[in-house]
Amino acid sequence: MTQSASSGPKRTTIEPGIVMMRQGERGDRAWLIESGELEVLLTAADGGIRRLGVVGKGAVVGEMALIDDGERSATVRALTEVACVEVTRDAFRSLLKRSPPLASYLLQSLIAAIRRDYGLPPTERVGNAVDFRSTNSFQKVVDRRMIREGHVFFSPNDPVNAAYLIQSGRVALRPGRGTLGEEIASFGPGSLFGEIYLLTGRPPDVTAVAVSGGICEVIDKRSFEEAVMAMPPILKSLARIYIAQLTKAKAGRSEG
Repeated sequence: MTQSASSGPKRTTIEPGIVMMRQGERGDRAWLIESGELEVLLTAADGGIRRLGVVGKGAVVGEMALIDDGERSATVRALTEVACVEVTRDAFRSLLKRSPPLASYLLQSLIAAIRRDYGLPPTERVGNAVDFRSTNSFQKVVDRRMIREGHVFFSPNDPVNAAYLIQSGRVALRPGRGTLGEEIASFGPGSLFGEIYLLTGRPPDVTAVAVSGGICEVIDKRSFEEAVMAMPPILKSLARIYIAQLTKAKAGRSEG
């Protein structure tokens, strides 16, 4: 691996076969790929290794662990010589600070959904829960509601017209239309849910039910779209990539 001596962004050349990051490690940098190809590998709980795909020019790798402060979600290895630009954790955090609070919630929520799809443990949200007060500002939320235990937010194939940010209480996702049974995922204060269905237009395939009473902020599609548009370009692109990835994953499961 070689680096330029420039005081600006570090341009790096990576030789074929070099592992840029390993699943489960802590991350301190990401890479913007300028040329070359890399393979993305996922190690399952049983030790089996699955290739998630091959990425190349224009891709960003390693950024998820910088955004949500979690572990590396996959192993990335160079297939050819790769030219890339290193982006530090501080640089990514600076980009997030320049975005609306809702944008940070959205990115971390999308990454959490991708980690669930990979079968990886959840990561606690970075920072404190934001107190979104009802206002017309795109950084805020339209409505705040008290939710009782047992309240169903949506069920399979229901139209989803809003997403929800939990201020207090807990919400579970359960398979099928019933409110009982095994939990697929559980969300507490500071968590966002429903945004994937809202932004992709795909109907839900689970039931979201309050397992304890609390308060939720209700966020409409326009608020999300305006928050995404206010992101710096690289974060805006990442949000769209994550949404496309989750949409493709859900489509693959339904076809299977």
